[in-house]
Amino acid sequence: MYTYKNQNTLWVRNSKNTSFAVVTRIICVLLLTLPGQRVLAQNAAVVNPNPLLVAADTLDFSDNPALLHRITSAPHGYFRFINIPFSKEVCRRFTDLLSGTPSFNLHGDAHIEQYAMTDLGRGLTDFDDSSTGPAVIDLMRFGVSLHLTCKANGWAEQAGELYDTFISGYRVALNDKSAEAPLPSLVKRIKTKFKFDRVKYFQWIESIMQPMTEEEKADLRAAMAPYFDMMIYEKPELPEEFFKIKELGSLSLGIGSARDIKFLVRIEAKTSSPLDDLVLEVKQVRDLSAIDCITIAQKNDPFRVMVGQARIAYEPYRFLGYAHLNDMSFWVHSWVDNYKEIDMAESFQSVAELEEIAFDVGVQLGRGHINQIAAPLDVQLRREQIRLLNRYEDHIREGCYELAELTMAAWNSFREEAGEIN
Repeated sequence: MYTYKNQNTLWVRNSKNTSFAVVTRIICVLLLTLPGQRVLAQNAAVVNPNPLLVAADTLDFSDNPALLHRITSAPHGYFRFINIPFSKEVCRRFTDLLSGTPSFNLHGDAHIEQYAMTDLGRGLTDFDDSSTGPAVIDLMRFGVSLHLTCKANGWAEQAGELYDTFISGYRVALNDKSAEAPLPSLVKRIKTKFKFDRVKYFQWIESIMQPMTEEEKADLRAAMAPYFDMMIYEKPELPEEFFKIKELGSLSLGIGSARDIKFLVRIEAKTSSPLDDLVLEVKQVRDLSAIDCITIAQKNDPFRVMVGQARIAYEPYRFLGYAHLNDMSFWVHSWVDNYKEIDMAESFQSVAELEEIAFDVGVQLGRGHINQIAAPLDVQLRREQIRLLNRYEDHIREGCYELAELTMAAWNSFREEAGEIN
């Protein structure tokens, strides 16, 4: 049973078993049919029998073999790596549905392992793929992640029910923008283990900072200067010494973002004590122009990331801003001492813990999709999304199952090919 509250009401949901559609896998082309509607994307030609399959021989992992291992070791790792092909396929499948529908704030890469617990709070993080566009991208991305997570944990038969829980949280937030989900028990358990050992924290920071040439450091320092000026302008109470750079290095963590250019910048912060320093991450703005159903002003526009985080995150990161370096744009934010992402194969002690996270993410996206994007017409946009969800929810649910199966098949093919190459 779930209870969640806002300022005026208490809402209770009893879990119920939901039969899941059995879908025949079509080898050459997968097209979805809506009752009484045309076949979606009937004019779209699909050459690849599996649009989620990425050819391993087109990629070079020689400089990052650990990334290849993470992709091939589990279906969800592969799923994280193929976000752009995945989003393109969602766009293709829903071409007819999307015609004439409004745009929403999108997280852009909503999946289980994007859910993190930090010193600031909890919820979906990492807004590299944030943009505006059809909400179905987030709904299907998270839905497929739920299916893969259930498979990995032996809960495959409960995937449909958990997706219903996710959508129920989404509906509640659409109907009430002040709705709040209960703090998931997994979050409580993880946060009790948080420690504030600044010595170990900065030892870890130094271990992941990779060396840069003096020329590269000089370029990055120059690129950060306008960002520091903006932070001081926004926060005039901070002294200029707060943003004194003490150390610079490049960064190569991540799966979906592993190939993006990233830097870490350690700054002075409040005092001259090294244990008081602050760490900033500087992340390249990713090119999303291949996803044709989303709205992006420019492929290097950092504001799509910053605005997405400000509108969707429960607690946005501090010192959010941007910088330009070598004709590329970067978005900047500060790190926290404690940051723990969910590991879909290891974090959950029960299916009930996963269900609570699914509900929480539903509420977060239901609030965030609408937040400020249509002001002062938010109510109309909210009602339009409820209407669309009522009409296409079953179809989206079936699509999540199909794309989960395609992801599994693509992962198997990719790892076989990668094994032959290596």
